[in-house]
Amino acid sequence: MKKILFILCMLPTLLWAQDDAKYLAGAVPVEDGYVTFRQTFKAPSLSQQDLYRAMLLWATQKFQPSETFAQNRLITENEADGELGAIGEEYLVFSSSLLSLDRTRIYYQCRVKCLPGECTVELSHIRYWYDEARDGGVRYKAEEIITDEYGLNKKKNKLARVVGKFREKTIDFKDQLFKEVEAAIGKNAVQAAPATPAPAPKPTVTTNDKVVTVDIPATTTTAAVAVPVTAAVAATSAQTAPAAKGMEGFRQIAPDQIPGNAVKLISDAFIITAGNDELFNPMAAGWGGFGNLFNRPVAFCFIDPARYTYGIMQKGDTYTLSFYTPAYQEAIQYVGTHSGRDGDKVAGSKLTPITTPSGSKAFAEAWLVIECKKIATQLLTPSSVTDPAVKAQYPNKQTELFVGEIIGAWMK
Repeated sequence: MKKILFILCMLPTLLWAQDDAKYLAGAVPVEDGYVTFRQTFKAPSLSQQDLYRAMLLWATQKFQPSETFAQNRLITENEADGELGAIGEEYLVFSSSLLSLDRTRIYYQCRVKCLPGECTVELSHIRYWYDEARDGGVRYKAEEIITDEYGLNKKKNKLARVVGKFREKTIDFKDQLFKEVEAAIGKNAVQAAPATPAPAPKPTVTTNDKVVTVDIPATTTTAAVAVPVTAAVAATSAQTAPAAKGMEGFRQIAPDQIPGNAVKLISDAFIITAGNDELFNPMAAGWGGFGNLFNRPVAFCFIDPARYTYGIMQKGDTYTLSFYTPAYQEAIQYVGTHSGRDGDKVAGSKLTPITTPSGSKAFAEAWLVIECKKIATQLLTPSSVTDPAVKAQYPNKQTELFVGEIIGAWMK
């Protein structure tokens, strides 16, 4: 009797330990220096097109930008290769009560690769913005807060006292997202009941944690899922190339595969970097765009002749435009408020320089890097401006227009 009572008393502890085990050693994989969660869904009865369109429908709904989460967006839609890419933003809530709310924003990249009979979903480049309402909060990379080294105690048998909550909620978030994908594959498979349904093998899902089952009806056929396909899909027929040496984590894309809304991409602020290994300098920018000139894909930007970058830009033939998630807002602000004349602004920004195959400079933290070769320049003076409101706003403004042919584009 005493043994039974002892076991009953210990049961809650045992159950907690079993549940907590999923957060312990090995639960947060690191690949190529990044925390990376990956899960492969095997569904032999579905074609690559079925899986791609089911995932496109899920991703289109999942990554809708909103006033609260403005960074949510699809950045890659490539039906030919069965690939999708997105940037996600949402809240992880640690605790909530009438008087207090403890939460963090989480930013992440989601990549989907569909093949005949299987679909792999990957989460990586995870960042946090914690306590944002208090003096701007604090920002973390997943690699410096939730890995086994930081997210667990020294014995690796418990979550770390302070940052363990980030690890726990991130793993919960990952599990929930993979469940959504699992449901999307089962839910969106088109059903057509044959006269005599034949039994189908049970599809499985492989992950770095466990094996689970996706419930796809045995009557599923390979008919296409009816989802809208945007113009971006039709424009992404070019094959992607692997990243150049020194640009690990990036993959090369064609200029017509550059994702996102061009107006928003530019207006969200980006970094222009002129120069090469001998001398280079970055500057923050918010004016520019993309287009077609001389039957070439081009990007254009503007630089004030008073800026330190201007002289370097004039001397060189190539330059880069690089784009960042909100996790690097402080770095962009630093680059935009300090001059390379006065010190090492690259070191101050804490960004990591990289070199493109053509010798241009960019930064490893970017999610998109566009390399340009100058083909035209034009100085815009106050007399060039025709809009009275713009004249009034910038009465003495002059700036140089740089038009560059896009000779390389890389994204994560």
